Amino acid sequence: MRCALIRFFLLSSILTSLAFGHIRIYPTDSTHGAREKYTMRVPNEKQVATIRVEGEFPQGLNVYDFEFKPGWKLDFKKDAKGNITGATWTGKIMPYEFVEFGMLGLNPKEGAELVWKFVQFFEDGSKEEFTGPVGSRLPSPVTALKPAPPAK
Repeated sequence: MRCALIRFFLLSSILTSLAFGHIRIYPTDSTHGAREKYTMRVPNEKQVATIRVEGEFPQGLNVYDFEFKPGWKLDFKKDAKGNITGATWTGKIMPYEFVEFGMLGLNPKEGAELVWKFVQFFEDGSKEEFTGPVGSRLPSPVTALKPAPPAK
């Protein structure tokens, strides 16, 4: 019984640390057509520094403004019409640190969710792609969208 309890607590602590080690987007819920401040949280739980994060923004989301961080360079990805479709943040996150990057966006007027895609690059040449489905080892962050309340 005691060994089973120890294994349970060990496994749950490992799974908890894995769950918090992923790139996240906040808030996780928003409203159709709302102007929203999104915050991308990038933790580094590897033993080497993170040196770059590349992001692809959800289709239909109009990201129009960014919070700049000292020590970080920001490059935009744009479509043929000049709309920002993604960004690359270049800087350094040391092991066991995290950085949050803010951005302002205008949500689409319809749809159930916003699916964000990120790739985290490390100093040793490795990378982690947060582009998988919910429940996978490296899932894409998702923001659920709900209809706006009726106007009064």
